[in-house]
Amino acid sequence: MVKTFKKNIVMGLGLSLAALIISSGASYISIQNLLSSDRWVDHTFQVIQDMDNLLSGMKDAETGQRGYLLSGDEVFLQPYTGSRDEVRKYFVHVQLLTADNRSQQNDFPLLSALIEKKYALIDKTLANRKRGIPVTTRELLQGKDIMDSIRVQVAKMEHRERLLLETRTSKMNVFATYTPLLILFASIVAVIVTYAFYRRMRNNLNDNQKLQELLESKKLHVEKDIKVISDLAEHISKGNYDARIKDSDFK
Repeated sequence: MVKTFKKNIVMGLGLSLAALIISSGASYISIQNLLSSDRWVDHTFQVIQDMDNLLSGMKDAETGQRGYLLSGDEVFLQPYTGSRDEVRKYFVHVQLLTADNRSQQNDFPLLSALIEKKYALIDKTLANRKRGIPVTTRELLQGKDIMDSIRVQVAKMEHRERLLLETRTSKMNVFATYTPLLILFASIVAVIVTYAFYRRMRNNLNDNQKLQELLESKKLHVEKDIKVISDLAEHISKGNYDARIKDSDFK
């Protein structure tokens, strides 16, 4: 009985521990996948945001150019002055963020060339304006064509990121849906195993208690029988040879 009791304890603890380890491991993997998917979604949003900021910087440069060409007042050059560093910052950041994406990396040289070409034209028109040389229609149209090409290039690169965003968001939603279910399932399994172990332990304890009560009862009977025999022996030792043990004395 003792061996069986110990065996049940070991088995119950082993099952509970195994269920805990398996459920914890599965939950951990699922949560890590969810966090990883969430990071990739944020990463894609960051790339799109930086591309928008880059394009916004180019628009600021164009706005500053237009204001100065029309007025000749250098106060209008303020958006242009700070735009070059901002555009370069976002360009480098996006290039780093998409280092693992060959398609995106292949488009950066063209985008860089267009940006440099746009700033070169802006610098030329500003320098001419300072010398009193008016901007030509041809230069304005050339600037528009370059800016349109930049917009097309940025839109193409953002489109790639949005396709990735759809895939990554879908993957994240899958993990977001199944992770709580997995944790709930693991909790239910743990509760079932624990309850089954509790039932088994309770039954063993009840069996042990019944056995203990039976042993106590037998002990009392044995002690009573020994007393009856002792009393008979005492009578005989005193010379009372007629003393007898009745069947009722052993009940």
